[in-house]
Amino acid sequence: MTATKTAPEKWHWLHRGNRFLAKRLSTDSYIGLHLTVSFVVAAAAIFVGSELLDAVLDNRTLVHYDILVARWIHGHINPTGTAVSRLISEIGSPTSMGIVAVIGGAIIVWRRRVTLLIAWIAAFAGGGLLEKLLKGLVHRTRPEFTPTGPEEQSLSFPSGHTMMCMIGISMVVYSLLVPARFGRPWRGIIAGLGLAFVLAVGISRVYLGAHYPSDVLGGLLAGAGVVSICVGVRGIAKHQQILRHERRKRRQSSPHAHASRAHSKAS
Repeated sequence: MTATKTAPEKWHWLHRGNRFLAKRLSTDSYIGLHLTVSFVVAAAAIFVGSELLDAVLDNRTLVHYDILVARWIHGHINPTGTAVSRLISEIGSPTSMGIVAVIGGAIIVWRRRVTLLIAWIAAFAGGGLLEKLLKGLVHRTRPEFTPTGPEEQSLSFPSGHTMMCMIGISMVVYSLLVPARFGRPWRGIIAGLGLAFVLAVGISRVYLGAHYPSDVLGGLLAGAGVVSICVGVRGIAKHQQILRHERRKRRQSSPHAHASRAHSKAS
């Protein structure tokens, strides 16, 4: 005959679930909200990106609308819009993001932020490799009226400008905001400006006829996935680093440690 469970035993699982959820949403730890948001964004980017990739490879409905939108935009371009788009595209180019990577990496080395440096290198290097892998896998040609020069006559999906700009700007924003150095209004402003610039770069690529809209969306998703994974793993590593530092401090401040130091000085 089994014993009837008491009320506390019945609801123990619920309390444990609440504690787990509270820890995942906590802003006091790198494995709280920081990690949760990172991996939710990464999972969403991978899922939506895979669906987009299937649609592009299917070469039917999405590709049809891609061509319609690209032709409509091409029919409404003007010299001013082209000049502005070229400027935005140049500022957000992979070359510019490479300069950001080098300068930012040097600053991180100078400030001795080891875990951030590893995430920084992984994001830029991993993003560049993933872009080449996806271009080779999809093997999509540029729009028929692309004005890009010989140096940009690569494959179309995903947009390299959009993807590398997403990675570069996201890593800069992350480096500025984590840990918190700005008040709440400024954090939102910095993140909003970064996102607005990335979107402007993506729109400029479609306006210039260098990419289809789905190329830009693919670049955004791939870049977001790379950054989220790198930032999430960096959060776990940073949390472990903090725990090791706290354990070291506790050992150094324990009575036994004080006694050992006193004995060594006396001898």
